[in-house]
Amino acid sequence: MREENKRQRLHKPLAHKHAKPLTGNLGTRRNARIFQLSGKANLADSTTHSGRKASGVGVNNSNGIALVPSSGTSKILKQSKEILFPYDEFVEFFNWDKPGFPPCGLINCGNSCFANVVLQCLAYTRPLVAYLLEKGHRRQCRRNDWCFLCEFQVHVERASHSPQPFSPINILSRLPSIGGNLGYGKQEDAHEFMRFAIDTMQSVCLDEFGGEKSVHPSSQETTLIQHIFGGHLQSQVICTKCSKISNQYENMMDLTVEIHGDAASLEECLDQFTVTEWLHGENMYKCDGCNDYVKASKRLTVRHAPNILTIALKRFQSGRFGKLNKRVTFPETLDLSPYMSKAVVGTDVYKLYAVVVHLDMLNASFFGHYVCYTKDFGGNWYRIDDCKVTRVELDDVLSQGAYMLLYSSPSPSCLKGRVCEALFSPIMVVKDVPYALRPKVQQLPSCPSCGGRGAPIQKDPPHFIHFGIV
Repeated sequence: MREENKRQRLHKPLAHKHAKPLTGNLGTRRNARIFQLSGKANLADSTTHSGRKASGVGVNNSNGIALVPSSGTSKILKQSKEILFPYDEFVEFFNWDKPGFPPCGLINCGNSCFANVVLQCLAYTRPLVAYLLEKGHRRQCRRNDWCFLCEFQVHVERASHSPQPFSPINILSRLPSIGGNLGYGKQEDAHEFMRFAIDTMQSVCLDEFGGEKSVHPSSQETTLIQHIFGGHLQSQVICTKCSKISNQYENMMDLTVEIHGDAASLEECLDQFTVTEWLHGENMYKCDGCNDYVKASKRLTVRHAPNILTIALKRFQSGRFGKLNKRVTFPETLDLSPYMSKAVVGTDVYKLYAVVVHLDMLNASFFGHYVCYTKDFGGNWYRIDDCKVTRVELDDVLSQGAYMLLYSSPSPSCLKGRVCEALFSPIMVVKDVPYALRPKVQQLPSCPSCGGRGAPIQKDPPHFIHFGIV
């Protein structure tokens, strides 16, 4: 299966096939680092990674920031594009306090329940809906052909005012435009459709800036869709011979977790997702420190948690009758800190707002029916079965055999180490330069928004310099 193959890769994080590596074309984490700079700051005489002093002499840029170290090299700096979607504007959408609207049923147009449940879940993803209803995408869309985000805006506007169920046929008839292997009238997987829908919206956002090929990899992680769904995974390998630690990072849009053995809760499934693996025997690790194949430990964790967390329980196995229907409990409030690379208890707590359930007969994976449970912006829970919408209690929701779970952070986090609410620009990339030669900030207090290393350069409103991934 696709997810199983990814876990077998020697030292690469697990994420879906649309995920973009964090480093992009910047090389390995040792050879590239992203510097977020704004305003004026003193970069001279700072401590290097190795603890030695490096006197920063050199040149100032247009913002008055010293960027070239004393030994100098003409190739170490490269300026990329601006932040694509202002994070402070995203925060306003995330904190949107309008009462919203009760769910509106959707007509099943022939095996379309998989799409209906995803559209319902997206329609109650607060920052996305707030953006579409308050700012709108259609007026600024640059696509000449059909646009999923434009169509979804029409869908949300109609759902917010329609007293009767309606058909989402304008979206269903364009399924091949959303995902290459999706087909109208066919039974499809809701999780796969969710991934394709998010990936398509991300592509739409990038099209506003010339498309994926025209946007720097680091800037691609600053779209509205990345602000909503994007996070990072960390894969850490530790050599048992020399204790060298190697970290790799990758962008994530959701988590797909296995249901192994006796796991009976979401927390136990996440424990399995982040359990330490051993690389040995035929799968030994090539350590750069030892320059040899050695036994090593490997652990996958969440480096930066997304603002909206989508979790899929891997219930569908190989074979026509390969669905796992075992009971897996899940909480209304999920604390993700035990599964974080750097856990700070209580800082990564999420609230449940949508659940997708697959109903079947005889554990069949080849057919069935999807329903969903969504919480409106007033805190009321509903069961949505295509056209039929029923008010339910939280206990009814928590008793379901979930396939997909959508959680929201109570408050938007700073894009740790990459973007802060103050919106820094430009982004400076230091490439292929030893740590001793890289520009440094002398004092690095914590950013009050994210706890990451940052240097205050303006008091009102506060602006920060962020130093790479910390």
